[in-house]
Amino acid sequence: MKKLLISLNIFFFSLSLLLTGCDHLPFPWEPGQIASRPVSGQLLADWLGLQFKLIRTTRNVGAPFLGIHFAYSSIALYESIVHSDPRYRSLGGQLQDLASLPAPPKGTTVCWSASANAALASMLRAFYGRTPGHTPRIDSLEAVYAEQFARAGYSQTAIQAGTDYGRSVAQAVLEYARTGGSATVHPPYVAPVGEGLWEPTPPSFTPAEFPYWGTNRTFVKGSIADVLPPAPPVFSTAPASAFYAMVKEVYDVSNQLTKEQERIARYWEDVPNGQFFSAQGHWSSILRAVITQRKLSLLESSVAYAKMSIAMSDASIAAFRAKYTHNLIRPVTYIHRYFKQPTWRSWIISPNHPEYPSAHASLAMAAATALSEALGSTISFTDRSYEDVGFPVRNYQSFEAAAQEAGISRLYAGVNYKPSVEAGQSMGRKTAHNVITRLRFRHY
Repeated sequence: MKKLLISLNIFFFSLSLLLTGCDHLPFPWEPGQIASRPVSGQLLADWLGLQFKLIRTTRNVGAPFLGIHFAYSSIALYESIVHSDPRYRSLGGQLQDLASLPAPPKGTTVCWSASANAALASMLRAFYGRTPGHTPRIDSLEAVYAEQFARAGYSQTAIQAGTDYGRSVAQAVLEYARTGGSATVHPPYVAPVGEGLWEPTPPSFTPAEFPYWGTNRTFVKGSIADVLPPAPPVFSTAPASAFYAMVKEVYDVSNQLTKEQERIARYWEDVPNGQFFSAQGHWSSILRAVITQRKLSLLESSVAYAKMSIAMSDASIAAFRAKYTHNLIRPVTYIHRYFKQPTWRSWIISPNHPEYPSAHASLAMAAATALSEALGSTISFTDRSYEDVGFPVRNYQSFEAAAQEAGISRLYAGVNYKPSVEAGQSMGRKTAHNVITRLRFRHY
């Protein structure tokens, strides 16, 4: 009975969205033919909404892994519909080690929206289906959309052709994902020991997380070759040193936060703890809002989603490579030990990895740079990502403005030094630029 109620709730929620935007639903067209009426990006928005719910009820999956879930899903979505428009080109042969992807069936009318629907459903089943209760929710949303495609005028043959094709694309992308390095079993990590080096932080003093993430394959060859930051300031405990001043800024800011700065620190925490979606999830939520606000087509939405997610994934690899190169001490450790302030606490818990550079700042700027290129640099939007868990909505005049706030939130929170934030932002911007300039989404 409980499963039935869940299915009905998803059905009526998605049905209401579809009916209010039904003039965006297409009628059948042949593979390679431009649709006379664009497929609504609301399909992606609905699948992202479900993914956020699944993340909140998935345990023991770290933020970098959630990040690549978004990235591989974005690739599967784009590839499931790219052949619907001859102006666009596949990422096969462009992404590292991805030679090709399945071609659509010839001589058959394909429901491209069914292809997208099946691809996203397949990816979410692979990533979240092992958690009890998740698969029925995924199946239900997929079925809701399949029924609507039939009502929109597609034949069952076209719907089935699209479904089969979307699933084949998803399977190929999942095979590709298995070779990316995230599933590699590495030897136990032994953190270096020495003055000024990172060590486990309170309250849990958890060992270093994701020490080998920086060895993973980037999606785009050369995307992080020129982005790694210079070394941070030389460690010192001398009050006149640059390092001491850098730490003191964190300490001073934390002790005089305004209410607005405290809200910013907490709003951008983004730790997947049952409340937040992760940094990649937060930015996918921002994209979701823009899709709905600007009534983007599914193809437009998929391009923006892929550019953003690929840029963020490669930026994450660069950030962790740099972190475990420099192994810099976190503010809380320095303040407790050298400022002799053992009761000082950061506003959010320090992440369990070295401080420099700020991965959060890097990911945010990578996302903002990619979205600005894909959709425009002056798009204003309302971010409602965490409204349902008690956070007021926040309004931004641009993606860049949101990224700047996300970066500085780490200084306000007391977990990153300002030079680390700035280094992360520079890395994220450069990585996204490299991704955007190397990948070709269009023939013309």
